Amino acid sequence: MKSARIRLGEEGERAAKAFLLACGYRILHENYSTPLGEIDLIAQEGDVVVFVEVKARASREFGPPQSSVTLAKQRQIVKAAGLFLQRERLAQAPCRFDVVAVTFGGTRAGGPEILLIRDAFTTGGTAIF
Repeated sequence: MKSARIRLGEEGERAAKAFLLACGYRILHENYSTPLGEIDLIAQEGDVVVFVEVKARASREFGPPQSSVTLAKQRQIVKAAGLFLQRERLAQAPCRFDVVAVTFGGTRAGGPEILLIRDAFTTGGTAIF
C-alpha cells in the first residue's frame, strides 16, 4: 500500500502534467531516472528543453511547495539534466529549469492551486523563489 506522501506526489505530478500540456508544453519524459538523480518531467516548449521539478503539498501549513526545492535538489536536477542532454545528443539545445508547485485544498473550486515558475533556477543554483 502506498503512503499518503507518495500518493500526494503522484497526484501532484498528474496535475502538473495536465497543466503543462494545457499551456502548450510537449512532455518528452516522466520520472526520468539516472544514476545522478531523477527529473520529474522533461518537456519541450517551442525549441526549449524544459526540466521540471514538481512539488506538491496538501496545504500551505508548512509553506509553499516550491520552498522545498533546495540548493542540493537543484544541483541534482542540473546534473541529471546534463546527462539527459548528453545521452540525447542535445548538448547545444536551449534549456531551462521550471518548478511547478501544486497545493491541494487551496482553492474553493476544489481543484489544486498550480503555480508555474519558469526559469526557477539556473545551472549555478540561483533560485528566483
